[in-house]
Amino acid sequence: MLSSRHRPAQVPMVRMSRKTLYWSALAFAAVAIALVQFIPAPPLQVPAQLPAEERAQHRMLNFEGVRNFRDLGGYPTADGRHVRWGVLYRAGSLDETSRADQQGLARLDLYALVDFRSAPEKEEAPDQLPPEPAFKVVEIPILDEGNNALDEKFREASETGDFSALDPDALMTDAYRDFATVFSPEFASFFDLLLEADGRPVLWHCTAGKDRTGFSSAVLLRLLGVPEDVIYRDYMASGDQAIEARSATLSLLRMTRGDEAADKVKTLLGVEEHWLRASFAAIDERYGSFDNYLQQALGLDAAKQARLRERLLE
Repeated sequence: MLSSRHRPAQVPMVRMSRKTLYWSALAFAAVAIALVQFIPAPPLQVPAQLPAEERAQHRMLNFEGVRNFRDLGGYPTADGRHVRWGVLYRAGSLDETSRADQQGLARLDLYALVDFRSAPEKEEAPDQLPPEPAFKVVEIPILDEGNNALDEKFREASETGDFSALDPDALMTDAYRDFATVFSPEFASFFDLLLEADGRPVLWHCTAGKDRTGFSSAVLLRLLGVPEDVIYRDYMASGDQAIEARSATLSLLRMTRGDEAADKVKTLLGVEEHWLRASFAAIDERYGSFDNYLQQALGLDAAKQARLRERLLE
């Protein structure tokens, strides 16, 4: 028998109730969340301020609260030039910008910000900009009535539970054809602003940064002489960004309204190459050629087109 001198020390048993375990876990989770919130986000990488060989990999700017924010710089043209970095920016909505994002906008040295959203969109989610922005804000609302009609159709389908009559692909195809025809005056105003900027940086956006922003970007790149395959590649880059930004909404919709509703909304939130092709087909049908569209619909004569290329290409 071992003496008390040689007996192993007795380790006291600690009994924790379920209640104690619960509150301990809750406290741990709260601390973890707090720590995550204080982890600083990666610093904003502005392509134009990076070495030339690093710019393309940072085309999509890493803002904290802005989706689909990217620089159109670096794209090649048929005549061997490239779009200048740091002058043409496209993005989704700016309604969730952080303080760091607002400071980041100042680093872009913008001349102007163009908002293509309709009045209801702006009322529901106003842009969060610096208190006294150094750039001008220009509102060119597109699809005011179109958005209201689409909202009404979706609301009716939600109330009845019947989504069979809702054809998102047809709705988007018609919208893109309207971009090229009905809304020519609005897009003409956008190109007037680019001329006014005279090569100074301009940012334009809508809600998801994929349709109105996508069409205007495609027209601009085509005017500058960027090859068709590059234009469509830039356009399609918005798809994953837009759907990821609304992933929670889609999941909730799938649970409450079913797969059919979620799948149709997912189509609306994405991009399809044939939508953009439909807009260019409408241009050919209405104006006979893309150059006629530039001159007759957008008011860009040969001299203005040359001036844009001179300011925006290198």
